Amino acid sequence: MTKVLAVAASARRDGNSDAVLEQALEGIRWEAPQTEVEMLVPYGLPITPCRSCNACRNTGRCVVQDKMQEVYLKFSEAEHVVVASPIYFTSVPGHFKVLIDRFQCFWSRTYRLGKPPTPRRTGMFLCVAAGDSERYYKSTLALVRAWMSTFNMGCPVSRFYGGLDEKGDVLRREDYLKDARQAGAELIQLARAKAGR
Repeated sequence: MTKVLAVAASARRDGNSDAVLEQALEGIRWEAPQTEVEMLVPYGLPITPCRSCNACRNTGRCVVQDKMQEVYLKFSEAEHVVVASPIYFTSVPGHFKVLIDRFQCFWSRTYRLGKPPTPRRTGMFLCVAAGDSERYYKSTLALVRAWMSTFNMGCPVSRFYGGLDEKGDVLRREDYLKDARQAGAELIQLARAKAGR
């Protein structure tokens, strides 16, 4: 059984980000039919921003007791994390960035204490934007890769889908939808190759 945590990072449901995410999951299921997918929607989660208290520096654990304690467990248990997000001002949406910032405890655990979650796992980032400039995507990808590294996950598969402004625009781009399916399949293929299977 392959466990995938799918992160729908947009505040808008059934929009372009969700559409490419679903196509990627379809590609994953094609390659690994026994896949178990859990969806996580950061928008609306009852979590507070990191308060920079540094309590996690020596323990690798966040002292703030809210929904993030459950979220940490989901990320620790997933074999693959698949994120689909729009670009907001060259970054991810604020509600998703709040979640990312709360992984400071994982940064402490992995890089300060040398106790990263094991084993090394594989992630993917799908990015949609109204504009078509890849430089904004690249800065967002750097952020996502840095975040994933805190819970010992690489991000070898990533895609940028530009020119998508209005809800449903991606549904008229079969090339994007096909590519997202291929990205999902690629994620599983890379994981298998790494595992020597």
